[in-house]
Amino acid sequence: MRLFLLVICGLIGTSLWAAGENRIVPAQPVFIASAPHGRLERIGQGDDSISLLFVWGSPEEMGQAHGQLLKGAIQKHSDRLITLMTQAAQAKPEQLDEVYAATRPHIPSHFIEEMKGLANGAGLPLQTVIRCQMIGEAGEWHCSLFGAWGKATAQDGHTYQLRALDYVVGADIQKYPTIIVYVPKEGHPFANIGWAGVIGSVTGISSIPLAISEIGDSYDAAHDSFDGIPFAFLLRDILQFDPDLDSAVARVRKGPRTTSLMYAIGDGRQGRVRALQTSRTLCNVFDPQNLEPNVATHPRLEDVVYWGMSWNVPAYDQPLHARLKANYGKINAEVVIKDILPRVRTGNLQATVYDLTAQKIWTANARADGESGPLNAYERTFVELDMQAVFKRAGELVKP
Repeated sequence: MRLFLLVICGLIGTSLWAAGENRIVPAQPVFIASAPHGRLERIGQGDDSISLLFVWGSPEEMGQAHGQLLKGAIQKHSDRLITLMTQAAQAKPEQLDEVYAATRPHIPSHFIEEMKGLANGAGLPLQTVIRCQMIGEAGEWHCSLFGAWGKATAQDGHTYQLRALDYVVGADIQKYPTIIVYVPKEGHPFANIGWAGVIGSVTGISSIPLAISEIGDSYDAAHDSFDGIPFAFLLRDILQFDPDLDSAVARVRKGPRTTSLMYAIGDGRQGRVRALQTSRTLCNVFDPQNLEPNVATHPRLEDVVYWGMSWNVPAYDQPLHARLKANYGKINAEVVIKDILPRVRTGNLQATVYDLTAQKIWTANARADGESGPLNAYERTFVELDMQAVFKRAGELVKP
């Protein structure tokens, strides 16, 4: 069973911002520091700024650079995060060790090597680093997602995807938001949109480009097991290794999977997104024609796949469908940020919009302790990042 309690934000009011208020800012990177296999920059403005970390080389070298360049943040954050998350669930940190022991036979060696490098670079026990990676696997990330293309985005014809992450904000997970751009020796460049000290992916985009979105649930709880690959490692391997959508879907099918989870995987080259309902024993793949559940509160839309806050949740499915339909034909990042997210009220911890055609992202994080402004990520300022330019620059950093 999952260790942690689900926290879902309520549907109260509209939380709409004043007309004309700009909630999108350019990245404008500022150099912070460098290491033999990494470079740290800062993007965005004020309390909505984000660390942009470039790492390259072997898994251990990339982990080492991650740990060195974000050492202070990782040291301050790790123990506190583990303590708060386990206390909230009335659990003990040792239970994260049990999750790791069950998943360990299925974890690819490059993750083990990277965690060792991260622990060494940050000056932390390896056990602490491992526990931080297992929090997501043991928790419930109830979120929302959609993919839209074709007629749904006809105004510019691009393929858009949403990853709205609704989770505990009281544990201050959002304190050190970090986008890690990897240039690995094996695989291709990709970006992990998360937090300092976290190497698994719950949000991310590759240079292919493929993008991922994820939702937790318990619809097949009777078959849940940790005897498989942690989902955040599974999703990251999609970003690092898979050349197209079909390969990514095949990876999820192969598993072995662990618990009840729902995904969206988008492919910018093919211009389509697929939605997956998975568990230990099932893997259903949906397109707009066969999307389930096909009920009155979750009707199908041409060239759109979507789920609001888990499987068959009318309180979120209905408003998400309503806003997608109201903006049908002109869905884009600005529409998502200014209309869809604040009206549906999803993405309290993190909200990210992908333009897979132009290879751009817009991302925001919840207010952390000591920061000002609205609490929820979907209400805050989004940082816009041209990932095509980022991946190009990452490749240049690696050149001798």
